[in-house]
Amino acid sequence: MKNFWAFVFFNSFIVLRTFAQLPNGSIAPNFTITDIDGVQYELYDILDQGKPVLLDLFAVWCSPCWSFAEIGVFDDFNQVFGNSVFVVAVEADPSTPESSLFGGSGSIGDWTDVIHYTLANDDIIGDSSLYNVGYYPTIYLICPDRSVSEIGQSSPQGSWTVQNLADEVFNYTCNPIEGVNVGIQSYNSELNYCGNDKIEPVITISNTGIENVTSCTIETLVEGEVISSFDWVGVIPSQGFEQVVLEEIPGDSEQATFNIITSGDVSSSDDSLSVTFIPSIESHAFLYIDVNTDYYPGETSWKIVNANGQEVLAGDYQEGNDNSSGGGGVDAGMTYNYAASLESGCYTFMAMDESGDGQSSSTSGVSQGSIKVTDADGLELLNISGNWGGYQSVTFEVTYGLELEDLAQERVTVYPNPTSENANVAITLSQSEDVTLQLINVLGQTVFLSSSKMSLGQNTFELPLEALEGGFYVLNTIIGDREITKKLNIIK
Repeated sequence: MKNFWAFVFFNSFIVLRTFAQLPNGSIAPNFTITDIDGVQYELYDILDQGKPVLLDLFAVWCSPCWSFAEIGVFDDFNQVFGNSVFVVAVEADPSTPESSLFGGSGSIGDWTDVIHYTLANDDIIGDSSLYNVGYYPTIYLICPDRSVSEIGQSSPQGSWTVQNLADEVFNYTCNPIEGVNVGIQSYNSELNYCGNDKIEPVITISNTGIENVTSCTIETLVEGEVISSFDWVGVIPSQGFEQVVLEEIPGDSEQATFNIITSGDVSSSDDSLSVTFIPSIESHAFLYIDVNTDYYPGETSWKIVNANGQEVLAGDYQEGNDNSSGGGGVDAGMTYNYAASLESGCYTFMAMDESGDGQSSSTSGVSQGSIKVTDADGLELLNISGNWGGYQSVTFEVTYGLELEDLAQERVTVYPNPTSENANVAITLSQSEDVTLQLINVLGQTVFLSSSKMSLGQNTFELPLEALEGGFYVLNTIIGDREITKKLNIIK
């Protein structure tokens, strides 16, 4: 989908006015904006820090603007280079209120769902006397010397990636800074940790100066105190970068700051980076994963990995052939329920979407998708829906199970559902009980019946479905004097 939308965006624009855009090489007018979080920014202050500015001027009703935001290249670029470049999107149509950024009032949708870098509304910036916006979207690159260039409307940029956008910013349009300018580009390690596990930080340092960087010192601070100092030696050429592995940080750290010190550094604006760590969630041993697929099920997958990176459970879905992008099919717009029983230890649940737009696709009869992970006590570990990007994760630690405390209530999960083969029924009990499984077809006929004594905890029963016809069935699970009903879809 990305390449398609890139084509749409860069080969389609909406003509708004007859004003000409700012000429390339002209001096960018200064402006001050306040983002949706109330933070104020002044353009010249940012440029004077040696940071280029990527300025996306859009309108909430503009379809190509929305398509460009959905591509996610600015989001990805900001995650990598956000410490060296200021990336900002400004709704510049004076006729639309700031509230329209969140949907309604003629807006295509909630723009906070597709733009995850600095976002603001400003009625003046798009005025003819300032930035001469003739059509939306208009994307400007403003260099530290205050020169401005329009980028993005010509066809070569239709295949933008993080790397060629970086080339555009640092090599082709904005000249490297005279001298040495080493900075911390990004933090590249996991932010989640379990218990008192050590955290191994990995950062990327970059050189946006014209001279080679041959040495620097990187300090690690926790709670404002320096806990380690690393002397790096090597060669980073102009516009180059290198990953650096630093000394371990105590596992109970809430935040760390990394400072880079270099002799002759011409700019300090990118010399510091702070990160906040997220402790794991204590979880019950039994997990339930509920997945609702969107119109493009083949783009979405998930897995659970242990502390050694080994996969313990995973799920993925088939592409459809309703269109050339894999839309529709038997897995589109379906509900899948899974159950997992885990040993004590640290785990990470990962949700992935290869198009980078989460489960935001919908069409007639198929809603946006979602993924929800809860433990047997009802604790919600993860709950994502719509456009959750290309990756979401949660780290959790199994610290207790049924041997330590009883469950609050029974739960019955049928998976996979729908199914073309047999299905599993996971039954979690708070005590040992007599359980009856009854499968009924659309005519009200019982096609399967089984009764057995099941034990405290999770019990898994395989339903034999080979001899049954395709269609919808009702599964009644009778636990003592209580009955739990589930729908089952058999696809043949």
